[in-house]
Amino acid sequence: MNLRGLCVLLLTALTAVSVSGCGVAYRLTGREAFDIPSISMEPTIKKGDHVVARLTDGGYAPHEGDVIIYKAPPFWAPAIPGETHIARVIGTPGVDVRCCDDAGHLDLDGRPLDEPYIASAKASAAAFDVTVQPGHLWIMADNRDVAIDSRAHQADADKGTIPLSDVVGVVDVPDQAG
Repeated sequence: MNLRGLCVLLLTALTAVSVSGCGVAYRLTGREAFDIPSISMEPTIKKGDHVVARLTDGGYAPHEGDVIIYKAPPFWAPAIPGETHIARVIGTPGVDVRCCDDAGHLDLDGRPLDEPYIASAKASAAAFDVTVQPGHLWIMADNRDVAIDSRAHQADADKGTIPLSDVVGVVDVPDQAG
């Protein structure tokens, strides 16, 4: 290839990067940007916010409190199968998640979960008690009064949990302490 051809190729690549924004740069670093179309994660993440997630590529080791991007399981109506959503990891494999103790907190294996990030005073209006099966997660959004999360799908095949393989990425959440 001659110098002119190389210059044309370089300019074409730079144009593609500028048109697609940071998406190409993020993907090259194992990250992807997502737009948040709902109020389900408020007050932590607002409707219309853009978040960046570290892509899991099938290798996710879950941690309580992680904010994740996940694909909706096929049986989670009215979600479109494969459509991405955002929520917080509450229960990891083997953990018993119960709502609620006398103070209105979630209970994980007998200990209250401190959740300063939720929008309401009580962790959930709906009572539940579930043990998260191996390879799955119990997820809840931060705006519990409006979110459709694991609680709404307890009668489904996986008892409200999502497979670890449905986790697309872990969100870089800005420090909320201010």
